[in-house]
Amino acid sequence: MRTAIRLVLASVALCAAVMPAPAQLRGPGSQPVEPFRVIGNIYYVGAAGISAHIIDTPDGLILLDTGSKEMQAGLRANIEKLGFALTDIKIILSSHAHWDHVEGHADMQQRTGARVMALGEDAAAISSGIDNSALGGDGWTPVKVDRLLEDGDTVSLGGVVMTAHWTPGHTKGCTTWTMPVLEDGKTYTVVFVGGTSINPGVQLLGNTRYPKIAEGYARTFTTLKSIDADVFLAQHPEMYDMAGKRQRQQAGATENPFIDRVGFQRFVAGQEKLYLDQLAEEQGRQ
Repeated sequence: MRTAIRLVLASVALCAAVMPAPAQLRGPGSQPVEPFRVIGNIYYVGAAGISAHIIDTPDGLILLDTGSKEMQAGLRANIEKLGFALTDIKIILSSHAHWDHVEGHADMQQRTGARVMALGEDAAAISSGIDNSALGGDGWTPVKVDRLLEDGDTVSLGGVVMTAHWTPGHTKGCTTWTMPVLEDGKTYTVVFVGGTSINPGVQLLGNTRYPKIAEGYARTFTTLKSIDADVFLAQHPEMYDMAGKRQRQQAGATENPFIDRVGFQRFVAGQEKLYLDQLAEEQGRQ
C-alpha cells in the first residue's frame, strides 16, 4: 500500500509539471526531435514539447495532431525522413482543439488534401479558428472539418481502426484515441490521451465559458479508468516520459518501453487527484 501511495504521489508531482508555458511551447517546445518508430505502425514525428504521431496503413497515413505553426517545417521534414511523402497523409485527427495541437491543420490540409475529422465542439472550434474551451487561448486559421465525429465513432484506413473516446474538460470536444497494434506477433491496445490537465486560471465552478467543465472532467476520468491500455501515449511527450522511454528503446530494452500499463494507470490517478483537489478547494471557498 505504501508503495502504491508513493507511486501516485510521484505521478502527481510529474503531472503538475507537464504543461509548459505558451512561450516555452512556441520556442523550445516546438523544436523538432528525430522521428522514430514507437511501436508497430505508429511513429513519433512531433517536437520536443508537442506530440504528433503518424499511423502507417496500406492505404496511407493517419496524422494525429499537427502542432504549432512554429513546428510545421520540422513536422514535414520528420515525416519525409521516415520515408513517407506528405501526400501519403489521408486523414488528420486531433487530440483537442488548442493552438498547440491544431495550428498546423490548415497548412497540412492544404499540402496534402487529407480529410480533417474531429469530435463535437472541437470540430466547431477547428472550423471557426476560435478556441471555445475554458482557456480561450490563441486561435488559428479555420479549417473545414470533413467528418464530424461522436463519442465511440471509429476512423478506418487500410484496415487500421481507431476509436474516438469523448474525454471533455480540457476542451469541450477533447478526444482520447485507442487502437490495436501488432508487435512481435502480439496485439497491444494503444491509448493516445487527449488531455486531462486544468489550465492555469481555469475555474471548475461558476465557469461562464464552460458551465459543465467539472462534469466534463469527471466523465473523462471515468472513461480513462475504463480503458485497458498497454501502450501509453499522449499529446505532450512529458506526459508519458517519451524521452526516457526512447532512450531505453535505443539502448536495446528487452521489452518496448512504450508498453506501460502501470504508467498509464498512475498518470490517470495523478491527474484525477489534481482535479479532485482543485474541485474541493473551490467548493471550500463557496
